[in-house]
Amino acid sequence: MKKDQRRESLRRRFAGSRSWLAVGTLAAYTVMGSSRQSLAAVKPGSEVSPGPGGPVANLPVKRFNIAAGGLEDGIKAYEQATGLTVRVELPGGTLAGFQTKGVTGLHTVEEGMRLLLEDTGLSYAVQGSSTMVVGLKRSESVEVTASLPDTVSMNKFTQPLIDTPQTVAVVPQFVLHEQQNTTLRDALRNVPGISMAAGEAGAQGDNLTIRGFTARNDIFLDGIRDFGSYYRDSFNYEQVEVLEGPAGVQFGRGSTGGIINQSTKVPAADKFIHVQTQFGTDATRRISADVNEPLKDFAAGSAVRVNAVGVAGGVAGRPYAENKHYGVAPSISFGMNSATPGTIGYFHVTESDTPDYGLPWLFNKLAPANRHAYFGFPDSNNLHADVDVVTGRLAHSFNEHLQLHSIARWANYQRKAQITEPQICSNASQAIPVGRYVSALPTSSVTGAPCTYTPATPADLIAVNRNQIAIKSVESDLWDQTELTARFKVLGVRNDFVGGVEGGQETSNPVRTTYKNVTPTNLANPNPHDAFTGTGTVSSVTHVKSQSVGLYFVDTVHLGRMFDLSGGVRWDYFDTRYSLYVPNTTTPATLASQDVTKPTYRAAFVYKPNAHGSVYFDYGTSFNPSAESLSLSVSTSVLPPEENETYEVGAKYSLLNDRLLLDGAWFRTTKLNARETDPTNSNNIVLAGNQRVKGVQASAVGRLPQGMDLVLGYAYLKSEVLSSKFFPTSVGYPLANVPKQTFNAFVTRNVVAHIKAGLGANYVAARTASSTVPFTPLTFGPLTTYIDPATGTQKKGYQVLSTGIKQVPGYWVFNAMISRPVTDRIELQANIFNLANRFYIDQPHPSHLIPGAGLSALFGVNFKF
Repeated sequence: MKKDQRRESLRRRFAGSRSWLAVGTLAAYTVMGSSRQSLAAVKPGSEVSPGPGGPVANLPVKRFNIAAGGLEDGIKAYEQATGLTVRVELPGGTLAGFQTKGVTGLHTVEEGMRLLLEDTGLSYAVQGSSTMVVGLKRSESVEVTASLPDTVSMNKFTQPLIDTPQTVAVVPQFVLHEQQNTTLRDALRNVPGISMAAGEAGAQGDNLTIRGFTARNDIFLDGIRDFGSYYRDSFNYEQVEVLEGPAGVQFGRGSTGGIINQSTKVPAADKFIHVQTQFGTDATRRISADVNEPLKDFAAGSAVRVNAVGVAGGVAGRPYAENKHYGVAPSISFGMNSATPGTIGYFHVTESDTPDYGLPWLFNKLAPANRHAYFGFPDSNNLHADVDVVTGRLAHSFNEHLQLHSIARWANYQRKAQITEPQICSNASQAIPVGRYVSALPTSSVTGAPCTYTPATPADLIAVNRNQIAIKSVESDLWDQTELTARFKVLGVRNDFVGGVEGGQETSNPVRTTYKNVTPTNLANPNPHDAFTGTGTVSSVTHVKSQSVGLYFVDTVHLGRMFDLSGGVRWDYFDTRYSLYVPNTTTPATLASQDVTKPTYRAAFVYKPNAHGSVYFDYGTSFNPSAESLSLSVSTSVLPPEENETYEVGAKYSLLNDRLLLDGAWFRTTKLNARETDPTNSNNIVLAGNQRVKGVQASAVGRLPQGMDLVLGYAYLKSEVLSSKFFPTSVGYPLANVPKQTFNAFVTRNVVAHIKAGLGANYVAARTASSTVPFTPLTFGPLTTYIDPATGTQKKGYQVLSTGIKQVPGYWVFNAMISRPVTDRIELQANIFNLANRFYIDQPHPSHLIPGAGLSALFGVNFKF
């Protein structure tokens, strides 16, 4: 299906000059460590024969459906599928005697041609920039540099990226490799408009915001929600896809600011072995392997692929914090050369960390603690997760215009955590302006008495409570998603249609424990060797089960060459059952339920002035039910979902034969009825707040001559609370964890003697800690009697003398890399992170602050076989 829908994109990719292709080919060959003599022999028009496991394996895949039979017919079908011209250099009439086994399934353009010519005794060559030459085998061969992704991996999106009316950022394999982005969080630092946040009490693991709204529940794995609370490693990523803006029609609940999709590696037609070994500062050790073995004669073309990783190491600048995990991801594909290819994959990760919830707040800013201070109990604190995911994928091509895709998953996420959260004073429940009164002073988190500290109090006089956050839980997911993609004409107008149904069951069963009598410590001199004396009591046992189903369709109508009109509708049913039991009490179990039926909509218009660019307008809606994160209560079960709408106007353009892609957009997202909890009564929750984020962003991704790769991005976000019932003083202030500006850059280039060097930077502006309490009272007058202006009655309280914005400052971080091939199979690489050893807060939370890693380095040897 997608091969036809992307024909225009493929034509653009090969529509540039011959010289660009030749220079790119030479650069790739140089990187692989080939000799000067071999380079001298390479000319435009020489044979392209990808080596085992070479960069071709990482090119964006296309879908082929070429039947076995005469090679002449096969070549015509190949031309139709790719938009390329194939010139046959054989004596007249000779081609009729050749037969092809056919090509079916997902392959790169080069893989498709190689499979088409398999066992024919013929080979192919690239001549110019839009022609494949088929003829007798030649002696010269080179590898082709991996190009930029032009599509996302999900069949939900039928158009090439340049014609997709939405901001879509793809972090491809070459970026993950050059920057050594070993985690999902590191990969997402290449995407503007995203900021990191610390894990919540019940949800450790990756937590972040997209365009100002939390995306904790908007992380997907191959198009299905990846609900588990764990820190994600990139060892099994093909690429990371971020769709910013409206996505409710394609993905259902959530997706206020966008979604993140982890596209995993699948078996390929080539045989290869990739091994990366890394050693670094803070006793870091990491080894990963990617092994692919084709089984060409089994089940109409099969292949087995295994990815594995093992990691152990500390965190620069944070003593006692430790990350340890291992993972394995085997998969098998069958029927790769048939009309019904399938893949079965298993993914397992075991994580066993010594967690670090960083440093405490002191009223409105970071407490004056040493950046290396550790407030936890390294022998008692732990963060353990076991993740098991089994995924089956099956597709069937009825013909080149109609295809069916189905993906089914069983997932089980087990986690157990006990983490120390350092606290000094209680958080303010409301933002009270100067001159107003509070009924009570903030209390010490250690004694419960009034907190007498001020911002000027010396650190060695401040006591720190070691609040224990303890949870044990099992989450599960049983899901199926089936989609039909079709290309057809109505009254001569071409339509690209995708419609689907998905649904299943999600469960969450957290057991929370509360600890008492935990030994406090001193802010200036915390002692991690204190014996853990806390006594734990199970405070709650929760069971949540959600069953849901979604029906959706999106249709793109091509109104001539220059205009596309698309629209989509989705209907979701979300049924949640909740029970809460408090042990050792006479309180009966709390039961609650919620049924949500909700439609979402999307409409877009694309104008394509030429073959290299597009201008678009996009509108979409989404919703956030109370049980979105599988958490519910009696008071929230009666509330309808929050509703969101987004407008976006943008433009995209490709340059230099599609080796440089530029895009920019203006957008506005409004949450119309945000949930608010009464600060004086936690059981009183209403839909009363309005929030808005608007801004602009731009990015550039390129694979240029001389081995130059670049990733650039900038976003400006203006977030604000528009209205609030319980927190009127928050109106006009920014939302939590939304930096006004973010910037990312990473540029690499071949310099000398096959050495590639790179330099990058990330900037994140200041962020506030809370949307409801953006500023806090700092100093107070004595207890006095005053007249309450709301009621006209006399009350006693403390007058607020000064306030301060509760936020973390912005920061810059600089990184660098250098690599050099030793042979065509061995490469040396070094990456240095946080070159200036800057101290900054990477993950803020209203109750604690997690610093970013200090100066660190990784030194690796990469093997290819």
